[in-house]
Amino acid sequence: MEWKKYSLLGVGLLIIILLLWWAGTGDVLKILKTARQDYFLLAVLAYVLAVIMWALRWRVLLKSLGIKVPMKTIVGGLFVGIFINNVTPGARGGGEPVRMYYVSKRTGEPYGHVFATIMMDRIMDVIPVVVMLLLATVHVYRLGSFTLTLTIFLLDVVFAAITLATVGILLSERRTKRILHWLYRQFGRIMPKKAMKYEERFIRAVEVDVPRFQENFKLLMRHKVAFTLSLLYSFAFWFLVLLRSYFIFISINSPIGLPDVMVVQMIGIVVGMFSVIPGGAGLIEAINSAVYVLLGIDKEIAVTATLLERLISYWAPTAIGAGVMTHFGIKVSQDRKLEAKDDKDINDEPQQQV
Repeated sequence: MEWKKYSLLGVGLLIIILLLWWAGTGDVLKILKTARQDYFLLAVLAYVLAVIMWALRWRVLLKSLGIKVPMKTIVGGLFVGIFINNVTPGARGGGEPVRMYYVSKRTGEPYGHVFATIMMDRIMDVIPVVVMLLLATVHVYRLGSFTLTLTIFLLDVVFAAITLATVGILLSERRTKRILHWLYRQFGRIMPKKAMKYEERFIRAVEVDVPRFQENFKLLMRHKVAFTLSLLYSFAFWFLVLLRSYFIFISINSPIGLPDVMVVQMIGIVVGMFSVIPGGAGLIEAINSAVYVLLGIDKEIAVTATLLERLISYWAPTAIGAGVMTHFGIKVSQDRKLEAKDDKDINDEPQQQV
């Protein structure tokens, strides 16, 4: 399974190389030489602020269930989830159980409580995307592009269906258990040894925590303050995502309108959901560049901007998440050794007294 993942990632890197060749490597380098560092740093800042908005949104949901988690732990959990999702093909659901495990391990909170906030967090993500898809549809319709209008309209339908299906699954105990088992299988594909080791514990946790999850998820759905506040954070998050690409284009001296950025981002999100390449590496770069060209952007500018944006939003966070994941894995391993040592000391103590 590992060789398949790495071979697919190799395909993604090959697509990026071909993309550079198509745009003209010399032209891309020329654009980069004249790029403005101040606006590139603003794009990086927009990404950082977006992560903070995401963390604040999740903290609101956690607090609404009485779960107190330090911001450092929340941000760490986000980057662990980002890393797993970025190396997982398809719908990228593997990061959610890992994020749940990360926070539960550090706080001692039941899985069901934490997982309810994570699923609600995902729904809060979908709502602004559906709104932006509708706005993007109107924008491309006004531009007179029939192909893009039809494409984004279909994406509207897909996202609406996903939202309704997700809520339907989460409100059903049987369906929730089924989706949890699917997520655990995704986790098993990434970390087969750990998944096998904790399989029995996972099954017990599902039987105990799913009813808790159902109760907590329904509570979050009815919690008007938490719902409204987290939704505001979600819209702020997505505005910063658009602003990030906007600053990237200004940094290479090619200003672009936010509506155009919105169109490209929405299409890229759906491509990432259905991509067999982990994180859509290469494929999203190619699709986003192509859409920018359809919107009238020169190909060398489109490719340069897309690669810079993906450097900030995909490659750098993946590296950070890998670091957090490694540190977390080492800490968990050390904690288990200490627990095993304590258990051994307790078991040996009566023998020494005898």
